[in-house]
Amino acid sequence: MRATGQELDPGRIVGLAMAQIGLMIGFEGWILALALPEQGTLSFEKVSGPGLGGLRRRTVALGDGLIGRAGESRQTLLAGGDVTPELPRGVRARSALAVPLLCRGRLVGVATLLDRRGRRRFSPDEASLATLLLEPAAAAVDAALLVRRSEELSVTDDLTRLYNSRFLNAALRREVERSRRYRVPLSIIFLDLDGFKSVNDCHGHMWGSRTLVEVGAVVRETVRAIDVVARFGGDEFTVILPQTDRRGARVIAERLRERIAGARYLKAYGIDVHVTASLGIATYPEDGHTGEDLLACADRAMYRAKEAGKDRVASGAASGAEFGGRAASR
Repeated sequence: MRATGQELDPGRIVGLAMAQIGLMIGFEGWILALALPEQGTLSFEKVSGPGLGGLRRRTVALGDGLIGRAGESRQTLLAGGDVTPELPRGVRARSALAVPLLCRGRLVGVATLLDRRGRRRFSPDEASLATLLLEPAAAAVDAALLVRRSEELSVTDDLTRLYNSRFLNAALRREVERSRRYRVPLSIIFLDLDGFKSVNDCHGHMWGSRTLVEVGAVVRETVRAIDVVARFGGDEFTVILPQTDRRGARVIAERLRERIAGARYLKAYGIDVHVTASLGIATYPEDGHTGEDLLACADRAMYRAKEAGKDRVASGAASGAEFGGRAASR
C-alpha cells in the first residue's frame, strides 16, 4: 500500500488499494465517490467494472442511497440481496460494501465494492478488512486533493466549480486580442439572478448556495464547448462567447434565460425553487475595444433588463435599449 503515497490521482490511488483488496476479497466492480462538502454531495471520480462507465462525474447527495448514507454516517455499510434500488440509477448489483474514506476525522469520499464473487454477500469480516486496507488510501487521496485544490483555487470558484473572476479577466483579455488580430467578433453575457435574496430568506443560505451550484450547472450545460463560463460573484455569472456576433449572442442568451427560468432547483432534496435571470450582452468591437469595456457594457445592459421588468435580455450600448425575452412579449 506504500505506493499510494506516490500518486496524485485519487482514482489511481484507490485503484492500487482495490487491487490489493481484490487479492483477498473477490469482487466484480468498484466506485470511488469524492466528497464535496460545500455542496453536500459525493461526486463519482472513478469507476471500474462492467456497466459502470456512465457513472463518472455524476453526483449523489449525502444520505441518499447506500453510498450517500455511508458518507453521511461515516460508517461502513453492507447490503445484500437485490441492492439495485440502493445504488445509483443504472447500476445493478446483488451485494455491495460501501466504505467511507476518512482522514483526520474528515470525510474524503466513499469507496464501494460491488458483487461478491461466488454470489454470496460480503461478510462483516470482509467489511472490516476492506475498511482497514483503505485507511492509508484515504490519507493519500486527501493529500492528492489538497494538491489539486491548490492548483484549481487560482482559477476556479470554490462553490460552483466554474471559473472565477480572476480567470475570467485573463480569458477576456486573451479573447479580445484574438478577435482584434483575426478580425472576428466576440461577445460576452453578464447574467444576474432576479430576486435571489428571497431564496436565502425562505430556505437559508445553505440551500441558496446549493441553488447557485445548480444554476451554474444549467449555464454550463446550455452554452457551447468553446464558451467560457465563470461565476463573477454572488449570484452573477458571465459567459465569454468567442467568434460570436450580437445576433448569435442573443440566441444563446435567450436560450440561457429560458433554461434558467424553466428549471426547478433543489428537487432532489424535496424543495422546489424557481428563479429567473436578467442578462446583458456586449459585443466586440461595437461595444468596446477592451475586456474591461465589454464587461462594463454587458453589466449596464443587464441592469437595464432588470429595470425593464427582469427575466429578459438587453443588448449593449451600441444598440440602445433593445430587449428580448418572455417578459418583453407580454
